[in-house]
Amino acid sequence: MERQSHSAFLSRLSRLDLTIPEREALEDLERQPEERRGRALVFDAERPDDRIAIMRSGWSAVRVRTDPGRTTITQIYMAGDVIGFSDLGVGTLPHETTMQTSGSVTLLSRTKLFALIITHPRLFETLLSLASIDTVVLLDRMHAITRFTAEDRLQHFLLSLKAKIDHCSLQRSDRILLPFSQKEIGDALGLTEIYVNRLVRRFEKSGELTRSRPYVRLNTRKAWEERLNFRNRYSEFDENLLKPVVSGRHGS
Repeated sequence: MERQSHSAFLSRLSRLDLTIPEREALEDLERQPEERRGRALVFDAERPDDRIAIMRSGWSAVRVRTDPGRTTITQIYMAGDVIGFSDLGVGTLPHETTMQTSGSVTLLSRTKLFALIITHPRLFETLLSLASIDTVVLLDRMHAITRFTAEDRLQHFLLSLKAKIDHCSLQRSDRILLPFSQKEIGDALGLTEIYVNRLVRRFEKSGELTRSRPYVRLNTRKAWEERLNFRNRYSEFDENLLKPVVSGRHGS
């Protein structure tokens, strides 16, 4: 019987048809998880930290603060993600990572992560691929911010969140959790809180979106995807990584 786990990280990677040693290696990475309240720091820009974090539960966000009144939200992480993987080659980071909701994280050294390259290369390649997808999604959002109308930016943002939620939770629903205030959504899209509020009300009035805080339902998701030519980057995850490694001698 397959062992059960409350870890979203392990559940997400279970689609790889994990071997017993691989599952044990992932469980070892997540030892001693730490609880965090919403808005609590995971990584502080003022205090260099060379560790990475595994999101066991909850959501977190990366923020760049230019002054007390100006903040940009760049990356958004949710249960099942690894925080800091894309920063491995960087020294002091210019941003902070805070919990967006209450949840738990496991902090571990980069050395422990790098050990997977030798002991479990398939796991390391998978984590690298997932981090790369997150980077591409961020680039897509940057393109949307510079080229799309405000209305299209918000639609693209919601579609991207839905795509990631589907991939992390392995669930399919047009109703998604949205644990961000309208100001924070504006911080992610380069829009004012007032403008985001106006757009959300417009979508509600047209029937395209239904709010039931902290959830929203995308009632015309397919129409949005077609109009924006939206690409679900998470659906492009390299399925070849999911195939178990078959070992054996040549010629056998």
